[in-house]
Amino acid sequence: MGTPSTSSSSSRASSSESSGISLSRADLLPLALLLGSLVLIFWRLIFTSAMPFYRDVANYTYPSARFIHDVCQRGFLPYWNPYLNYGQPVLANPNLLFFYPYTLLIILLPVDFAYKMFYVAHFALAGIGTYLLARVWGQSRTAAFFAAFVFTFSGPVLSLGNVYNNAACAAWIPWALLATHHALEGRSLRPWVLLTLIFSLQMLAGEPFTLMATFALSFAYALYRRGTLNPLWSRQNLRMLTWFLVIGCAMVALCAVQFLPSADLLSHARRGVQGLRFRETANWAVNPLALFEVVVPGFYGSTTSSPTTWTWLVADRNVPYFQSLFLGFVPLFFALAGWALSRERRRNFVACAAVVFLLLSFGHFTPVFSLAYLLVPLLMLVRYPIKLLVPAVFLTAILAGWGLDALRLEAAQWKARRDRILVPLKTVLALVAGFLVIAWLVPDLITIPAGWALHSVGMKDKDVPKMAEFLLTTLRFQLPGLAGFALGGILLVVGNEQRHKWARPGLVAFALLGLGQMAQVNYSANPTVPKSFYTYRPPVLSDFKGEPDTYRVTSLVPLNTGPDSASNLQSFVNFQSIPAAANLPSLALGAFQAKLQLVIGSMFHQVEGSINLDLERSLPPYIYDLEIYLARQSPDTLHTDCLLGRTNVRYVIRPTRSDSAATRLMGRVSNGSPQPSYLYEDLCFVPRAYVAGSALFSTNSLATLRNMATPEFKALQSVILATNAGTAPEANDSMTPGVARIAQRGPDTVVLEAALERPGYVVLMDRYDPNWHAMVDGREVRVLRANQLFRAVYVEAGQHDIRFFYRQRGLAVGFVISLVTLLLLGFAYLANPRRLRPE
Repeated sequence: MGTPSTSSSSSRASSSESSGISLSRADLLPLALLLGSLVLIFWRLIFTSAMPFYRDVANYTYPSARFIHDVCQRGFLPYWNPYLNYGQPVLANPNLLFFYPYTLLIILLPVDFAYKMFYVAHFALAGIGTYLLARVWGQSRTAAFFAAFVFTFSGPVLSLGNVYNNAACAAWIPWALLATHHALEGRSLRPWVLLTLIFSLQMLAGEPFTLMATFALSFAYALYRRGTLNPLWSRQNLRMLTWFLVIGCAMVALCAVQFLPSADLLSHARRGVQGLRFRETANWAVNPLALFEVVVPGFYGSTTSSPTTWTWLVADRNVPYFQSLFLGFVPLFFALAGWALSRERRRNFVACAAVVFLLLSFGHFTPVFSLAYLLVPLLMLVRYPIKLLVPAVFLTAILAGWGLDALRLEAAQWKARRDRILVPLKTVLALVAGFLVIAWLVPDLITIPAGWALHSVGMKDKDVPKMAEFLLTTLRFQLPGLAGFALGGILLVVGNEQRHKWARPGLVAFALLGLGQMAQVNYSANPTVPKSFYTYRPPVLSDFKGEPDTYRVTSLVPLNTGPDSASNLQSFVNFQSIPAAANLPSLALGAFQAKLQLVIGSMFHQVEGSINLDLERSLPPYIYDLEIYLARQSPDTLHTDCLLGRTNVRYVIRPTRSDSAATRLMGRVSNGSPQPSYLYEDLCFVPRAYVAGSALFSTNSLATLRNMATPEFKALQSVILATNAGTAPEANDSMTPGVARIAQRGPDTVVLEAALERPGYVVLMDRYDPNWHAMVDGREVRVLRANQLFRAVYVEAGQHDIRFFYRQRGLAVGFVISLVTLLLLGFAYLANPRRLRPE
């Protein structure tokens, strides 16, 4: 696949800032090998009916993709999803990727196949983009293949097969740098147009953290190539800044069809109204201790079945965000060689950028992210610094490609710089050897300090001895392999320097060993389940009575997260009696247990849940007030049950028996453990539509929730409006003035028929949103937020048709802006004016 030339001309080319390498048909072979490797990794998804399920897939992204598919196939736009969080926007939520181009395939093709191929396609994009960039940056075909493989099959990247929008956004990182390179090297407008399109695709992918990182990386590279440090505000720097400001504005304009609805959603969402506190933004960061798992696979045990709580601790006291962090010693060895031995001057920029992203990924563990949080206000809108590990790995992969090429050159070209790589390798070998000696001969020097450190960070007394002993065992049996890799790296450097015959084949074998180890360790980063996991109907569904869209179900069963999750998984009884669970992998047992209790998967069965999702902070503050009240402020089970019933919850599933005067026990719910859950009917249940003769006014969420939770509250006669008295018509009739029923329900409309003897408020127990409007007998009327979450309209006496309809703010204007921008960019691309390279 290509060997770097040892001629002086090649040396000069490799050290230059521009590349003389052009792609040819010979590049198709390494690309084919890369895609073939992807097919082998994802053979279950490609060739069988197996489906992904981990993280948000089973409860959120895959059901949402199905929902989008079904609604669009019926000829509607998917404005609103009624099945989660009392209803929530779909089209306006960028996390669901409605305007991302690939979603068209999800709409047109069989949704199961299109959804799972979404991940395969984007991993292929990531690999191809990395290969092309590496080639353009002067790497041989072999080195470019190595770099692309390292990035695509690294633990953090493959783990994105469980995170829908992150996978889409990360795939475009190498393409953005590739477009930036061509824009800087050429004198054409086309690369700038392509760069705008790439950033726009990332924006439509709905992962702002990765978009910000990619934009900053491309801008920093442009300054590195065309800018100057002295003076900082030079003409060329200002010109480059202007170019990227124009690109940013063009990106927003091109994405206006998504941006304007999303901005409207953000304007009344918790994330936009209040912003994210530093701890919310900086949480789920890379614990520096977790870096051991980058080099040593499973250093702290399995992410799902670790015998101790190490995994929970190093995952920032949470379940691991990435199924795997593993990169391996070999790619890091070649990355070090790329920085130490290569004559490519970009290596310093790439290495510095990788270190910066790594430091930022540490989040609250270091002051670096704190400083960034203060200096960059946009960070108040994003979460989880661990995502920045992906661009750090990408840059490391590029360095690794340069390292492979450098070591394959004649040693005379790097011999003077060999200590840059040998000193770190010898230091690692010495440290590993020292810890091995201590672990075997003086183990107390490890267990006692480890125990003290664990106590200092608040670990439980019962966990500390097991964690310290596990660490000791890990060091004893994992470090010899690491020492072997370090010694192998030293021998290869020295062997190539001394021109031993075995050294050059050994270098290739070492690289292949690293790639093989990476593929083997990270193969399980995307666990799958049989399709029957999704089609299986939990028996509890047969206990529900009534039309599916007239009531809600809430499950108070906590998911298996936290330090005891591993032991919880072990408590399951045998699922072999359930055919759908007979062949489930161990990781899926927790998800199947949650499915049995409708903690996840209720959307597949048209069951409307209450708050049954890991909240993404895109919901309005008053919904969080409800969850906080239920979790922390409700005085007892009776008040909790009353409040749930008055939010249209008819059935409640609890992990333990907890009777109250507001519920009726209906039976047990099998959950796969020796202790069943319990199903209750909520006697405080309020139907989906009713007419209230009495109106109360309150803008205080806590007061409203306390009132609704009080057993004496006359929920069917009264409504609590979230506005001040005097701003809406008064209603003081203690009797019910009439009846209302749902006559028609569609994806973006709900039609009620109401008959009132006296004026009153018609209440629809669907979640309030400013984009929901109402017409009474053809006349638009004001929609009020009622009973904390829902919608109400004031209606005079008589027979009325009430039509609620969804009208997305910003959609029409955004569509026009996007269309005009697309046409302008298309014209600019075709016209392609010259002499546009910034100097």
